[in-house]
Amino acid sequence: SAALPWMTGTAVNPLLRAAYLLARKDFKGVTIMLPWLERPEDQQSVYGNKAFKSREEQEAYVRNWLKVDAGLPEASERLKICWYDAWQQKAENSVYSM
Repeated sequence: SAALPWMTGTAVNPLLRAAYLLARKDFKGVTIMLPWLERPEDQQSVYGNKAFKSREEQEAYVRNWLKVDAGLPEASERLKICWYDAWQQKAENSVYSM
């Protein structure tokens, strides 16, 4: 799995799917689990120059992307975001839960 600002299918596709589920009347709430890369070296390797000091800061980035770039303002407010601790495996360029 992955999280924005890493613009990969494993970051973008689940986020958009979760946002679109919120548009269905039979879904009262949707929660997405995203990896939190705590180590600065992991964030730099995965996100480049964009680093976050907290989960809340990254969550604001994700919500802003949904609102502005994806054009989903309602989802940006209603989507529940939970974080799990993760790390990057550089040899595979993958993110794994701790």
